[in-house]
Amino acid sequence: MSDRTKSLLSQLPEVKDHRSKESIYHNIEKKKNEQSQRQRTKKKTPWIIPSIAAIVVLFLAVLITPGLFNQNDNSSNMAITQSDSNNSDTANSSVSGDDSKSESTTLAPTGEKSDQTSDTVKEEPPTLTKEPTTFDSYIPAFQQSEGANVVVSFPDPESLLLVPLSFTLDENKSIQENLEEILSTFDVSKFGLERSPLVDATLDLIDTDGIKTLIVSFKEPGDSLSSTESIMINDSVQQLAKSLGADQINWQTNGEEGYTLGNFGSADTTVNQKPSPYYLYESSSESRFLVKGPALSGEEGAELDVALSLMKEGDPNVPYYMPAIPPNVGIYSFEGDGPEATIAFTEESEFQSKEEAMQTIEALMLTASQYNYQTIRFENTGFDQIGGYSLDQSLTIPSSPNAISR
Repeated sequence: MSDRTKSLLSQLPEVKDHRSKESIYHNIEKKKNEQSQRQRTKKKTPWIIPSIAAIVVLFLAVLITPGLFNQNDNSSNMAITQSDSNNSDTANSSVSGDDSKSESTTLAPTGEKSDQTSDTVKEEPPTLTKEPTTFDSYIPAFQQSEGANVVVSFPDPESLLLVPLSFTLDENKSIQENLEEILSTFDVSKFGLERSPLVDATLDLIDTDGIKTLIVSFKEPGDSLSSTESIMINDSVQQLAKSLGADQINWQTNGEEGYTLGNFGSADTTVNQKPSPYYLYESSSESRFLVKGPALSGEEGAELDVALSLMKEGDPNVPYYMPAIPPNVGIYSFEGDGPEATIAFTEESEFQSKEEAMQTIEALMLTASQYNYQTIRFENTGFDQIGGYSLDQSLTIPSSPNAISR
């Protein structure tokens, strides 16, 4: 220490500690204990996180260990595992496919559960069959989905009306061959009807530059035909021409142009497109058919309402036609919107049977088709399903009335 430093220190005021030795010792011990306690606290803190981590690792080990054992077992059976995996993938794919189709499938590995699955499948609701709808008396209409058809008409025993019957066309034969087969082989007497007035005619359909012509050729002239015979022949040809989509009619006598219909004179070559209401006719065999009434012309034929009224009330000029709309059923409203129409029955309407409902809705649809409607929606029928018709949706109009199997 230098002299200068000593001199400076000697100039400082004198400092004395007046505490006793016991007090100083006690303070030293106290500080020492506090320092020791702080050190112990700092040493404990770092162990909290490792302790938690150890617990998490132990928990994961418990979860993972069974999988490791299974993996070891599977490794010792490599071939079996691969096969089982493929089977599992196939099953999962099958289940996924079924789910995409909104179908319910129950997988049961045991014999007892398999039996339950089998029972579940058997209890599924059956799908609608494609078998033709049949009734005790009514002959249902020919559907568009059933393919091409042709309408051949047959008179009742008194020749008061014509009953149009729809036959499936054999696509492997010509129109002429189909018509010849129907007219020569079909036994119409089982339906209580008479033979067709066209049985002696040669019939064919030709297409020239997109224009379809129905050829009707008779061997004998028709000058001596009665009024009833003339009407039966003319109306039969007209219905046949419309069913074949003919644009015109070529009448012939022995291969020569022209044909005379008794006192009516020369037969009309145009196809009559006037609308007609549909009625019901029941033959002596108790078979019930839809038949066309007299054609409507002028203001009467312009609106469907007139036809619907006649179908409900009947036509006093033709009492042998039965109303197609039964007495206990009324039409509340008719609304047309483009190609679709909606027919609502009154709340009080009640069909006595599905057969009665079927003949009514088909008569209405076939009549509406002449006014260029293609689909019909019915309301308040009292039924959800009749034959192939789901009455909760729009119905496609049938092709023609009275479908017959031959």
